[in-house]
Amino acid sequence: MKFKFDHDCWTCLRPSGTEPKLKFYFGVKGETKEQAEERLVALKDEVLKRVNAKV
Repeated sequence: MKFKFDHDCWTCLRPSGTEPKLKFYFGVKGETKEQAEERLVALKDEVLKRVNAKV
């Protein structure tokens, strides 16, 4: 599954083909390297926070 967000940011979730686990991929863009790194940290934190949330 691929999820697209503002500022051309995205995350992709897929099952491993050889192991019983899920893999996450993240993509971001920014005006500068620093901005892209900030967006990557924020995106990863938010996605993983939601994945690890208790229902």
